[in-house]
Amino acid sequence: MYFILVHTLCTPPSYIVGEVHSVEEYLNAVDEAFQRICSTPDRCELWYRGQKQLNQPLNPPESRWDLIPSITRPPFNPLMEVIFLSKFKSYAIPFVQELPSFPIPNGQAAYWHWLFMMQHYGVPTRILDWSRDALTGLFFALDGRGPSDAGKDAAVWILNPVRLNEAFSFHSFVKPGYIPNVDEEVVSLYFGPNAEILANKKPAAVIGPLNNPHIVAQKGVFTVFPHEREITPLNLFTDASNYLLEICVAEDKIPLILNQLKHYGITHFTLYPDITEVRNQINIEIREESQLPPASSN
Repeated sequence: MYFILVHTLCTPPSYIVGEVHSVEEYLNAVDEAFQRICSTPDRCELWYRGQKQLNQPLNPPESRWDLIPSITRPPFNPLMEVIFLSKFKSYAIPFVQELPSFPIPNGQAAYWHWLFMMQHYGVPTRILDWSRDALTGLFFALDGRGPSDAGKDAAVWILNPVRLNEAFSFHSFVKPGYIPNVDEEVVSLYFGPNAEILANKKPAAVIGPLNNPHIVAQKGVFTVFPHEREITPLNLFTDASNYLLEICVAEDKIPLILNQLKHYGITHFTLYPDITEVRNQINIEIREESQLPPASSN
């Protein structure tokens, strides 16, 4: 089943699965993606990343959808990672030590665990978040929209992580079909802070440390980009359509789709299982259950 593009503001058509107007259409588009970028769809894993348009004007306009990590956006660059990491450690250690289990291991793995903790708390890194769950990816494309997003479509990028790692030639070092954990030596060899910069500038698909309940709830997985000043967006590699597709979500249907996701149990509270979200969830339930007293006529 192919979908007809009408007024979409998404990426050029070579990447597009289609524009969707409901969760049903979205799931059909996901099935289409399996057919297009999986050699054997019944034994294929795809990852999902929800994305809104960037608010700043960019040239070319398509770059508002580019798949690049936060540390690459001006005025930052990936070589600033050591500065962010140093400052994060200084400020975060007192809070980390209060957690039920200190999540930072010793040795080489400590670097990656700190980096992924930075990513979780919004500090710029060269890591890009994905989810193994298609509906979670859709939710993150639509959640948190504000007035500046009016009139703008949303998108869900779909990645075949095994094909990406094959394109990177990661499988010269790990078995084909295997997605390495960041704690493994091969990841540090090519993506660590002291890695030798290769001619191949692609990121790699990796499994991160499950050191936060949010990552577990969101079925979080990641792509990690090279440690160098200039990074090429994942969608701009010449072979990207072999492992990457995009589903555009019509802006005028976003409230409907969010409501449908809620019916299926995909909400901010289920994806952020944290006591800091309890207040928001209580307020939502109080309103929806009509527990608020009637407004005074005075």
